[in-house]
Amino acid sequence: MKLDYTYIKKLLTTMEDYPEHEIESYKFWELIGLFDTEKNYSNEMLDKFIGHMKILTDECFIESSSNNFGLILNRGQLFTSTAKYRITARGYEFLDILKNDTVFNKIKNFALSNAFEIGKKIIIELSSKMMTGGI
Repeated sequence: MKLDYTYIKKLLTTMEDYPEHEIESYKFWELIGLFDTEKNYSNEMLDKFIGHMKILTDECFIESSSNNFGLILNRGQLFTSTAKYRITARGYEFLDILKNDTVFNKIKNFALSNAFEIGKKIIIELSSKMMTGGI
């Protein structure tokens, strides 16, 4: 699976925009369009979702009340359960990096942990330049 920073930004932004500090899996899936109106899904979209959620969890950008994110695919059949997701403080920090188009374009070809560290450095440099009138 190729890391999709635009998709990561969509996942984190959807969580951030939700009015409560946690979002239930069913509401989250609806908001990101994981399933169509008849609750159909594609294996590619499901795999992309689970893969990116695992990576976000690995990097401590999100937490889930379920280690399978409320989704189990077994022999081609999908089983769902209620899970809750939330953005961590580190996740909010990374989302700030992703929202800056200049930084986003510079980090999108790096591994997630590298993108986070490089993005933080770029944000600090940009902020420093703004404070001293360099921008």
